[in-house]
Amino acid sequence: MTHVTDEVLAALALGDPDVDPADRQHAETCPLCSEEVAELASVHGLLREEAGMRGAHRVDPGPHVWQRILAATGDDVPAAQEPAAADGSTVEGPVEPVASGSSGPSDRPAVPSLAARRAGRQSRRSWWLAGTAAACLLIGVLVGRAVWAPGETSESVVATVPLTTLDASKQKEGTAELLGNQGSQGQELRIDTRPMSSGSGYVEVWLINTDGKRMVSLGVLSGTEATFPVPPDALAQGYTIVDLSREQYDDRPQHSGDSIMRGTLPV
Repeated sequence: MTHVTDEVLAALALGDPDVDPADRQHAETCPLCSEEVAELASVHGLLREEAGMRGAHRVDPGPHVWQRILAATGDDVPAAQEPAAADGSTVEGPVEPVASGSSGPSDRPAVPSLAARRAGRQSRRSWWLAGTAAACLLIGVLVGRAVWAPGETSESVVATVPLTTLDASKQKEGTAELLGNQGSQGQELRIDTRPMSSGSGYVEVWLINTDGKRMVSLGVLSGTEATFPVPPDALAQGYTIVDLSREQYDDRPQHSGDSIMRGTLPV
């Protein structure tokens, strides 16, 4: 199944109405994609709440916002003095300057005070910082998902072999995938199996040599899926048999002899 891109998931989490209908339908019906959208939307909502962005994501600015923008981008004008009333108290409300030689108010709009302009700048700065933080956090979540999501890798699959039981039935219980470039350093082995019982111990993953005597442990398999680094030149030296065994907590590093399943990688 081909899933939508991380950019589409982020757009859906942000409520973008311009997302392609086909991508939107896939995200709504796909359990994996819908879960990712829900997680991103939850993170975005928490960040907006933390930053005080409790209003709607898109709002139409009022006239006072444009007045502040014009005042902030124009030449600085000294703040208008507020007149005093007859009893010495300050008159509330904006003051419209009177034009010279005129008995009535000027047609020029009142200039916002310096404090108001500073408040406007701080408000815009806070929203810009909050929006930038939200974008960075969403990108971080997407990058983390791409790096740490189990079962997902950017490496090419060199070979895939079935892991079967050792009895006559040869029942398939899992798969082993060799990742990386053929014959290159830094290859990895990804194990994916059905749920199985480890008894009173644990399950260990081995590479056994074709001579049937030498072997090297790759690590412990916790759960049903894991990826292990392959030692350099191990495959070239004949360590091509993938073996999963039940081991006991007995401080013995040797193979227990209780193999669960095996598969052979191509040379």
